[in-house]
Amino acid sequence: MPSRSSSPPPKAVPSAQRSWNMSRVGSKHTAPELRVRKASHALGLRHRLHRSDLPGTPDLVFPGRAIALFVNGCFWHRHDCPRATNPVTNAEFWKQKFERNVARDKRNAAELKKLGWHCVTVWECETKDDQKLRAILKRKVYVRKPKAA
Repeated sequence: MPSRSSSPPPKAVPSAQRSWNMSRVGSKHTAPELRVRKASHALGLRHRLHRSDLPGTPDLVFPGRAIALFVNGCFWHRHDCPRATNPVTNAEFWKQKFERNVARDKRNAAELKKLGWHCVTVWECETKDDQKLRAILKRKVYVRKPKAA
C-alpha cells in the first residue's frame, strides 16, 4: 500500500468552477456552528446569534458573561491542524487571503477586548466530538461567571 506522501497531487479545479464553489461557502448557520449552539444549549447556556453591532459579528454572544464566541473553520482561519491545507493553484493569492483573514481575526479580538468582551474561538475540528466540545465550552464559557446585574 503506498504511503500518503506518494499520492498524486490534487487535481486543479478550473477557476470558474472554483469561483462558483467558493461563492456557495456560507458564513452563518454552518454545521460546526450548529453543533456549538446545540452543545451550548445542552449546558444551559443561553446566547444571541450574529450580533452585527460587535466587531467581527461573533457567531454566538453570551451577553451576561460578556463573551463573544467565534466558530472558525480550520481552513479559512489557519488552525494548526490537518484541515488547514494549502490550495495548489494560485498559491500566492491564497497565502495573502489567509494572512488577511488571520489579521482581521486578531484585530476583531483586540477591538472586542477594548469594549470589555472576552473573545473565545472554537475551531471546526473541535466540534466533531460532542463530549470534547462540551468540555471546551465548559472550560471557555461556562466557568466564566455571569456579570452582576
